Amino acid sequence: MEGKAMLRQQTQAMHNYMEAAIVDCTPGVLGKRLPGATINSAGAIYAHTIFSEDGILNGLVRGTTPVYYADGWAQKIGIDMPKGGMEPDWDVNLDLELFRQYAAAVYRHTDEYLASATDAELARVVEPGFVPALAVSALFADVLVWHAATHQGEISALKGVQGVNGLAAPH
Repeated sequence: MEGKAMLRQQTQAMHNYMEAAIVDCTPGVLGKRLPGATINSAGAIYAHTIFSEDGILNGLVRGTTPVYYADGWAQKIGIDMPKGGMEPDWDVNLDLELFRQYAAAVYRHTDEYLASATDAELARVVEPGFVPALAVSALFADVLVWHAATHQGEISALKGVQGVNGLAAPH
């Protein structure tokens, strides 16, 4: 399998796992902060993960406006898109179905970008600022996919300590 196809496959799989982790969350599970813990709520982690993918792909890699603003999601969702990492006390109140529609739009943009990216584009070096300069392909493989996988695991674990299965059964 060629590199671009592998990146697309990894990214699509991670999107599917993220959605399997979040799809059945009730508002109570999404917003629960564990007493004495330093981890954010499942909803905040999900929002952070999607905002990060949008900002990295569209803001950093493409040099365009993130989908959140360009496609009017900011007005519909009404949460300020963070300008960096997730603060430990960041609290969001998600309309999960609406936010999942935004996530689907981000996922589409990611897949469309990867489908059309040339070898030269994937080899182009970018400077994210939060990690050393690296090729766009490495940014996807080593940052975006890893980032989503890590946060999907956190969401699943948070669900588990609340007595909910970590990953919803496939539909």
